[in-house]
Amino acid sequence: MLKLIVLLASLVVVLAGVPSGFGQCYTLPSPDSNEVRIFAQDVCGSVDNNPPNPTVFTINQSRKITKIGTYHWNNGQGTQAPGTIGLQDQSGKIYGPWQASGQPGMGGVPNANWIATIQAGQDLHAGTYKVLDSDPSTWAYNSESDNRGVVSVVGLDVGATPVSDCTQNCNVCSQPPCTFCQGYFGYTPDLSTSELIFEVYSPMGVSSSPGVTSFTILRDRTITDIGTYHWYSQPGSVGTIGLQNVDSGTIYGPWQASGYAGMNGKQDVYWVVSPYVYLPAGTYKIVDSDQSTWSYTPNDCTGSKGHCWVFAQKAFSPTSNNPTGLPGSLQECDTSLTSTSKTCGTWTLQGNQYYANWENGATAILTVDSWDASGVVINRHDYGGTSAGLSARYEGQLNGNAIENGKSTWTFEGSTHSGTWTANW
Repeated sequence: MLKLIVLLASLVVVLAGVPSGFGQCYTLPSPDSNEVRIFAQDVCGSVDNNPPNPTVFTINQSRKITKIGTYHWNNGQGTQAPGTIGLQDQSGKIYGPWQASGQPGMGGVPNANWIATIQAGQDLHAGTYKVLDSDPSTWAYNSESDNRGVVSVVGLDVGATPVSDCTQNCNVCSQPPCTFCQGYFGYTPDLSTSELIFEVYSPMGVSSSPGVTSFTILRDRTITDIGTYHWYSQPGSVGTIGLQNVDSGTIYGPWQASGYAGMNGKQDVYWVVSPYVYLPAGTYKIVDSDQSTWSYTPNDCTGSKGHCWVFAQKAFSPTSNNPTGLPGSLQECDTSLTSTSKTCGTWTLQGNQYYANWENGATAILTVDSWDASGVVINRHDYGGTSAGLSARYEGQLNGNAIENGKSTWTFEGSTHSGTWTANW
């Protein structure tokens, strides 16, 4: 076994803020300004090939992995070409593998450092993951690595805002906060109540028929808006957009999209739906009815995903004065100022939102902005039924197990109306 004397100039990286126990002699890659080294080993001595123990690491919270590096000293011979690096979770699910690039090791050893750069990032839930290297026969290890392969895992810093330049770089954001790269799209969802949770964008030229385009939500969310881009579609041919849970196969929608103009005024190139649909945590595939005209950019960071964006409703946090004061269900009635008849329904609490059904067939999601002694403010969005597209705002006062002095304003099909409302539980 040849001695590997690790030169500090080439391998020692001092990482500010790295927890104790992380390596001081570790392999590439190095974190960027918005990244941290999530896992590394302190390997400064001589190494052998073909690690006998599985190479695993554990994360105690959800993280986005951006780079993985493995070391292939191979007795000073390096490798002819870098292979692939992947991950496997405890259920056996495989992530990747991703093609690695090669960088020389100490003394110019060819392709000793294998670095897989995950352009879109890979979201991982808390758990233990095994590193899969395509050439374990040249993968380095020693007793300092617990006889496991030498590896370095880099990911986004928790709380870091993904770097995005919408005019020059492609952008894939799979967890908020995200920068909305709207290009020539003139429509923006209501950012006071919604946030961008997934986006695939590139300012470069596009082709059609992208690969699978999916996103992951780490908690239950209400999806408010979904958009896809169709540069090669024909005006007047706007189709539908739906969602499919990749694990259960459950289909949501599809919903008929509205068309919006794009660059040079070309009509119906942006397809948009506003479903206000409640989704459990999981991974969802975007189902576009015309895959043949859905645009994507080949050979860049978008990874053949279709250009799209997904907005979700911002979570409501109950006030500190009343953290558990929302009733599980309530009976509510609306009255228009131009009519004496009432329309009544049942609101049922799910998570931090109410899901409501009225006797006239209307269905809606309601988000509570405030709920305390100073007053109640609730926003309503009808995602289906007889009044799909309606939006409303309710205001009132709490009085025991009831809401009184309720005033409401709603907009539907371009007209705005006012009324009163009451609720009890």
